[in-house]
Order: sequence, then structure tokens, then C-alpha cells
Amino acid sequence: MFAYQLPLSLLIAIVGPLLALRYLRSILLKVIGFLCPSSGSAEFWWRSINVLALCGSLLLMLVFGPVDELMNFNELLRRSLLLVTLSVFVSVAIVTSRVWRGVERQSAVAAPAPASPLHIPPASR
Repeated sequence: MFAYQLPLSLLIAIVGPLLALRYLRSILLKVIGFLCPSSGSAEFWWRSINVLALCGSLLLMLVFGPVDELMNFNELLRRSLLLVTLSVFVSVAIVTSRVWRGVERQSAVAAPAPASPLHIPPASR
């Protein structure tokens, strides 16, 4: 393995999820704040999501990353980006499914009861 392969692949594994999380930050904090209105909960869940995304990406890179000494730069870049994209996709899919369940529950609780049909007595028609 060339000296630049491991640091470069780890750098890609860190930067990729951070870019995706930066993109999702504002809307995700709003949704988390809506679902968990208690003080500090949105910040806790945001930090947990960051740890999940970064650890997942780094774990995939360390396990399946570059190991071949003959791997050229383009192949290293392709493989690193593939693993990072996979890890970001899985992390976002996990978070999105959990958030969606919470949104469905909140919607069911907040939804007004269906109106009962009007009953007009026959004499007043």
C-alpha cells in the first residue's frame, strides 16, 4: 500500500458524511425539534446522527478500503467514494425511517377526529 492511500481514503470517509450532514442539518433539526420538544433533545439526536454517519463510513473504509499495493489513484478514489456513498446512504436511510415513524405517530395524535355525519330528524326536513 502506498503511503497516501490510507490517509486519503480516511479523509474521504470523513468529508463525505460531513457534507451530507451539513446539507441535512437545518431541516433535520426542525423535524427533530418537532418530534422531541424537550430541552437539548434535538442537539443530542443531531450528535448521535453525526457519530453514526462518521463511524459507519470509517468502519466500511477500514474493513473494505484499499488493500492492494498495485491499486492506482483512480481505483483508490473510485473505491473510496463508493464505500462512502454506501455508508451515507445507509445512515440517511436509517435516520429517515426512524424520523418518519415519529412523524406518522405525531400526525396520528394531532389529527382531528373525523366529524360525525349530521343527523337531521325526519320531522324537520
